[in-house]
Amino acid sequence: MHIHALSNNGTTPDGALVRRDSLSPDGLRVLDSVLAMRPTPDVVLRARQRVEYDGNIRNWVRYSTQREPGGIDVAFERADLPPGSRDGVPSFARYLLVLELATVGAWTEYTQLDDADPTRTRQALLVRTDTQPLLLPDGVSTSAMRIDQLLDGSPANAFWCDSFGVLQADYIETFPDGTRISGISWRTTWEGIVPWLDAEVRGALDASGILA
Repeated sequence: MHIHALSNNGTTPDGALVRRDSLSPDGLRVLDSVLAMRPTPDVVLRARQRVEYDGNIRNWVRYSTQREPGGIDVAFERADLPPGSRDGVPSFARYLLVLELATVGAWTEYTQLDDADPTRTRQALLVRTDTQPLLLPDGVSTSAMRIDQLLDGSPANAFWCDSFGVLQADYIETFPDGTRISGISWRTTWEGIVPWLDAEVRGALDASGILA
């Protein structure tokens, strides 16, 4: 299980992104990602994406995504999509491409799917730069490799990686209904994040079953 704190203001956690890797009964790899946060004081955002793949995320087999608010609850089989969409990658699964690039290569191109309508796509580019000093929101000073994402030629997310994976990210997420959130996420532990979570955000994580 991998846990990242989420913060709109860049300092105080107001949510969490939890990822879990597993195997499906038919032997496929599974990346399950659950996001719960409070982007505004009166809203709790809950999003989940489950992607099954054969070891190469570009060869994903099926994925599902849910989001509230927004009422999104859809599932797709890769084989059912038109040829132009089959080679795309669901948005939360870019995490695996970042991990791959942190190990080998200078850049990678791919097509990012609109999760609610995978026939709508965006051209994506991940570019590995160099190792930079990094001051984490919790005050820890370290260094990490930076990887930048471009979507349709415009700057989007940025990731800083160490030998254990993604250490910090500057995120910009635009959801299918046009909702946009931005902020910082950083790797933490359950013990490190739970004191910051309010009851509704904690309840959303508990209800998802991702913590079980």
